[in-house]
Amino acid sequence: MRRLGKILLVCICCFVLPTKANESALITASGFGTTDLSIIKIKAQATMMARRAAIVDAQRNLSEQIKGVRLTGGTTMEEYEISSDVVATRVKSLLTGAFEHKQIITEGEQSISVEVVMAICLNNELPVCKNRLTLQQLQSFIENQQP
Repeated sequence: MRRLGKILLVCICCFVLPTKANESALITASGFGTTDLSIIKIKAQATMMARRAAIVDAQRNLSEQIKGVRLTGGTTMEEYEISSDVVATRVKSLLTGAFEHKQIITEGEQSISVEVVMAICLNNELPVCKNRLTLQQLQSFIENQQP
């Protein structure tokens, strides 16, 4: 019975994976933003602020995937004991060609939350990528612009 379950799982994976292959034509990253309605009384303004925060967060996450993250850390010792431990991350990137792929707005009683998915096309196979530059084209464009 267990062997049949494993075979069935392998067969399901074989049929599911090809449909997901088109998703690899995009690099995506999610970002989240929220606003407190007890502080910001105008719902439209609260939504726009949460949306902007979500976009910036998604752009940072997308930059981390493409460019990488610089991680630094430091530990201070006093009398053979750790007195402080600091870890910091930094992303320095020029993000060009990213677009908003999906947006989900959730309204609660006291807050508005927005999730934004930003994407960059790896190729032009998907309909959403037909008239967009691919990541490779964008990198070539940026390299040619620098003196």
